[in-house]
Amino acid sequence: MRIYLPGTALAVALVIPFITGCGGDDNDNDNDSPAPSTDFAFSPLATSSYTRIDRQAMPVVNTAVITSKDAYNAANPATDGTEPFITEIGTNVAAYHTALDAELMALNLDPATNEQSLAQAGPLIIPDVLRVNPAVATGFPNGRLLSDPTPDVMLAVVLLDLGHPGQSATTFADLPLNPAANDKAFLTAFPYLATPHTP
Repeated sequence: MRIYLPGTALAVALVIPFITGCGGDDNDNDNDSPAPSTDFAFSPLATSSYTRIDRQAMPVVNTAVITSKDAYNAANPATDGTEPFITEIGTNVAAYHTALDAELMALNLDPATNEQSLAQAGPLIIPDVLRVNPAVATGFPNGRLLSDPTPDVMLAVVLLDLGHPGQSATTFADLPLNPAANDKAFLTAFPYLATPHTP
């Protein structure tokens, strides 16, 4: 079973030009890269002058379980565990279980109860921030590697009983229905993305 989320391709398409345009070191150790620019003009505006457009620290949260997206995008992560968001999360998780539990059982998977889902996912999604701890190995949920099957992990945490033998946060990522890896190897240096396919 593979669940595709609307907007994911658009988000990737919007981010790729920014990623590929970054950097200043060609990383081949020949020191022929231009010196980094020092003429940055930082805005003196207070952070309250800016508008948050979209919160996507934890994948699938805003896309799949938040109904009042504009209010959520404008809210401070400190309020993620309050109304109306907490009720929306519970209601939408219950709707996903109603729609998908029979299919999960047909795949010999044990769905979580709504309470299990919220207990398993709650610490990951509330607050909806991307955590990075340099003392812990890199990879989701501690940051995110390009190769991390992050949406599959989040969906497993929300939909499956992780206490059931043989089920874990990587159960969906390990299903043969999913691609096992990117179709091309990621690069070990910037820009890290594989070279694009040509038409």
